[in-house]
Amino acid sequence: MNMSQIFGDGRHDEFINWHESLHSNNVLFMFKGDFNQDLINSLVKLVNGMTELASEDMLVKQKLTGTIVECLQNICRHGESHSADRASKPGIILLRKLSNSYVLNIGNSLSNSKVERMKEYINKVNSLDKEGLKVFHKEVLQNTELYGKYGADIGLINVARNSEKKFNYNFHNINDNYSFFSLEVYV
Repeated sequence: MNMSQIFGDGRHDEFINWHESLHSNNVLFMFKGDFNQDLINSLVKLVNGMTELASEDMLVKQKLTGTIVECLQNICRHGESHSADRASKPGIILLRKLSNSYVLNIGNSLSNSKVERMKEYINKVNSLDKEGLKVFHKEVLQNTELYGKYGADIGLINVARNSEKKFNYNFHNINDNYSFFSLEVYV
């Protein structure tokens, strides 16, 4: 069976172009679908077993793994479905290697009613240096009435503490009720 039989007329060229684009952008891993804790565990095992990470320093691997776990758990905890299936937690993760950094892009749907609060929170985290993040981390843990049960949003602080740069983020309006939230993290 050849590729045109699998993809139909013209689809093989699209697939080749897509593959070349992934390769030229140094994409190591990508997943799009519904997230849950079992999937997170499997994705972490998969990423940790990648040959591209085999020679990487242990500290870098730990930071990368911790960042991936936090980001994926945020999709599971805070992501929202804009389809009829409210139990699903659709999202996307993309891992790239750029010179001396790993770049993690994540995305998920979020209620429009939560967008402004999320922007404010990310901007606050982005405004802090490493020492400020450490202090804010402690504050969030101690003030559950202010930040939610079990220090909700602590994950974003942990991700920022592992990140080499400030977050790049965006909210793209999907419809009147939901936006697509995207976050870029450098480890």
